[in-house]
Order: sequence, then C-alpha cells, then structure tokens
Amino acid sequence: MSVEGQIRHPGGEPAWEYSMLVSIKNDKGEEIARQMIGVGTLNPDELRTFTLSVEVSKPESGISKLR
Repeated sequence: MSVEGQIRHPGGEPAWEYSMLVSIKNDKGEEIARQMIGVGTLNPDELRTFTLSVEVSKPESGISKLR
C-alpha cells in the first residue's frame, strides 16, 4: 500500500508548522500504535510531499509469533 499527498502554503500569511502522525488500528477500531514522525515549518509558497507506504513480508523461518 502506498499513499502520497501534498500540502502547499498559499503565501500571504505567516509560516505554518506541520507534523506527520501515523495511527494504526486493529480490526475493532482500537488504536494500537501512534507515532509522530516529523515536525517542520512550511514557509509561504513552499510545498511538501508526504508518502506513506506499508510493506508486508513473511517472517524468516525459525521466528515464531508472540502470543
């Protein structure tokens, strides 16, 4: 899965602060993980592109799931 989006400061007003927050929920809708990844400043007429990707793989042999 991959999602990409952009935000652009329109100009004409002071700089904005931004943060990227990732939240993971289980099948019941309960949040099981939450992480702030980055905080920054977006000055007038600047653009930021954010990409979130999720990779899935099989565990290596010999590793068992925790219960």
